[in-house]
Parts: sequence; structure tokens; C-alpha cells
Amino acid sequence: MKDYKLLLAGLILLLLIIFIAIFTWLWTSNRKNMDPLPIMSNESGSTASAEEDGETVAKSTLHIQAEEKLQTPLDAVISSFQSRYPNVEIMTSYVASVALLTLSDNKVADDEPSLFIVDTDIIIADGNLSAARLAPLQEKLKIAQDKQNQSKAKNGMVEDTIDADSNADEIAAKGEADNTNTRSLVSFSYALKDKKKVDGVILTQNPIALNFRNFLLSSTGQDILSRHDYENIDGYQNDMANLFKSNTQGKKATGELTVDVADAISIAK
Repeated sequence: MKDYKLLLAGLILLLLIIFIAIFTWLWTSNRKNMDPLPIMSNESGSTASAEEDGETVAKSTLHIQAEEKLQTPLDAVISSFQSRYPNVEIMTSYVASVALLTLSDNKVADDEPSLFIVDTDIIIADGNLSAARLAPLQEKLKIAQDKQNQSKAKNGMVEDTIDADSNADEIAAKGEADNTNTRSLVSFSYALKDKKKVDGVILTQNPIALNFRNFLLSSTGQDILSRHDYENIDGYQNDMANLFKSNTQGKKATGELTVDVADAISIAK
């Protein structure tokens, strides 16, 4: 009788050990899938391998003009961005709000050819950049573009046309200046401050400007901004606890369909 009890206890203990081992393995294997937020890849590995192979990695430059109020949070974002893109040099100019949309004419001189028509790739405001507010800047870009087109025509330069909506890879591959048409300025919202959207705008076809905008909108950029009294824009932050509750939901982008988790599970069954 004692042998039977010992055998039964041993069997129960063995099953318990097997159950714990399986549970631990499943937890470890699925742990990496528990974060629903977008995560940008770290390109330092590919950079290191390129340097080991003796390849020369070109240094890219990004010119940012931002309001003085943004210096502390933006410096933190730039520091994180450069840790991921070590071959990008960022030149930042912090100015007063009244001078935010004032651009230098250094790049548009007839005797000074440049890659882009203006020397500022991206402007970041601490408020809204409406179409009306951007209208004078749009006119400045048109004047600068006309000067560059006249200079090219005068010098007999023939270049491939780059569409304003071309992706970053196409622009980088061509390595050309802005196309002969003026870029249409459309602002993007990167955060909320006092429940109001704060905007930025890309002025040139510099592909690094697009990368920086995407970094601002990523979970990493949003988390950095949230530590400096900026709120995440819709659709970028969900609480883990809310993802599995049928009666509550995280923040969702405008127009996104609402799905009850409990209903979805019952339908699947």
C-alpha cells in the first residue's frame, strides 16, 4: 500500500514538473510577441559589417529648424535617432516662433549649386502649421525653385525628373537635386500638447527627413516626447492591460473599427 502511494506521489510530481517546464518554455518563446507597439530596427549591425568589409559609408546630413521651446525634447529624440543612424549628421537650428518659417537664401544663389533648393530639410513647430500659415513659405519655395530652374537652363544642365511623391530609395538612388516642380507643403502632426496637435513639415526631398519624421511617429519617438509633457498622437499607445479587456480599449486611430475581444473569441470557436 505504501509503495502504491509513493508511486502515485512520484507520478504527480513528475506531471507537475513537466507542466511547469512546458509553461516556462511557452512563456519564454512568446514573450517577444507581447509588445504590440511598432519597433524600429537597429541598423548598427549592418553599419558595423559594412565597415568591417572595408566599404566607405557616406555621411548624410539633415538640417532641422525648430522652435526654441522644443530644444530639450527634440535633443533627446535626435540623440536616440543618431544612435540608430550613426552615419547621419544632424544640424539643428532653434529659433523663436516668429522666425520659424524664415529661411536662409544661402542655397539659392545662382553661383552656388546645391543638392536641394533650400538649406532647411524639415521644420518642427510647437504648434499648428495650417495651410494658411505655410502659404508664404510655399511661395518662397516656388521662388527658390524658379531660380534653380533658371540656373540649370542657363548652364544647359539636363537632369532626370524626380516626382515629388517619389519614395526615399528612388531619390537617394538618383542622387539628384529637387525636381523642376515646386514641392507642395503638407504638414504632419507628431504629438499632442494641451490636447492640440503640434506639427512639422518637410521642405526638401532629402530621404533622411522622411526617416526622421517616421522616427518621431514611432513608439520610441512617442515615448521620448511623452517624458517631456507631450501626449502620444492617436493610434500609437495602448496599455497592455486594455488589450485583453472586453469592456475597455486603448487609444485608437480615427475611423478604426472597434472589435470586442470576447466576441471575437466566441466567433472563432
